[in-house]
Amino acid sequence: MALTVKAYLLGRDQVVKEVRRFNVDQEVSCSFEYLQSRTSSVFSSLRDFNLYYRDEDEDLVAFSSDDELMMGLASMKDGPFRLYIKEKKENRRDFPLHAFPPFTFGPSGPHGPPPWTPPMGPPPTLM
Repeated sequence: MALTVKAYLLGRDQVVKEVRRFNVDQEVSCSFEYLQSRTSSVFSSLRDFNLYYRDEDEDLVAFSSDDELMMGLASMKDGPFRLYIKEKKENRRDFPLHAFPPFTFGPSGPHGPPPWTPPMGPPPTLM
């Protein structure tokens, strides 16, 4: 018998961007590495991500080992195992607009950038 997984890809502010369902063979359902690799194949655009489940307090709990996955499976109620996926921040593609400095064309001030002036004092000597 297979374990059904319902996977939610979360975006900014934990908004669900995409939902997918897939099955995992019962023999490997407690293997974190297998679940991570299966998730990566189902969400082919994901490269680096973290996995979570919701516990009985409705908290998102991160897991990264077989033991932690087993705790998540034990808290599972009827239905599929609900898996939540977040891309690691350095790989996330939904950057806020304030993350980039404003880009302007042309001179920076009313009269352009200040002219270059050489540094004062004698030139350094090489030894």
